[in-house]
Amino acid sequence: LGLEDTAKGFVAMILAGPFLTGYTQTINDWYDREIDAINEPYRPIPSGAISEGQVIFQIWALFLGGLGIAYGLDVWSGHDFPTVLALSVFGSFIAYIYSAPPLKLKQNGWAGSFALGCSYISLPWWCGQAVFGSLDRPVYFILPVLYSIAGLGIAIVND
Repeated sequence: LGLEDTAKGFVAMILAGPFLTGYTQTINDWYDREIDAINEPYRPIPSGAISEGQVIFQIWALFLGGLGIAYGLDVWSGHDFPTVLALSVFGSFIAYIYSAPPLKLKQNGWAGSFALGCSYISLPWWCGQAVFGSLDRPVYFILPVLYSIAGLGIAIVND
């Protein structure tokens, strides 16, 4: 593993961690603010420690920052098609419909749990494969989906 690959891996971790997971968690907290006001009133949003405007700004900053980093990884990796960006847009969409009405997938155990499994297992795997290789074989799609199904079971047991 060379210095450039190490740097790409670090940037990919920043993309997946603070930016897109941060976006996902902030969206989820925003749409859970009413139930959190009852069950966890000390949390930043229901307690008023962070304003509505600050939450909306944070959501957009994390989302757009994440997409910018994703596109940068595509350019850095020499992709003709912005694969990491497309995966990031798809994952962000899944995160949104997981938490937001009218779909709010988390209200449906199967759909919500599979969305989590896909988001936490398949998408990062595909992103890493796209940055350090290519997504040109069926096994690169099938194996992560099978792991996501296992993640579905874990999510169901946890919840």
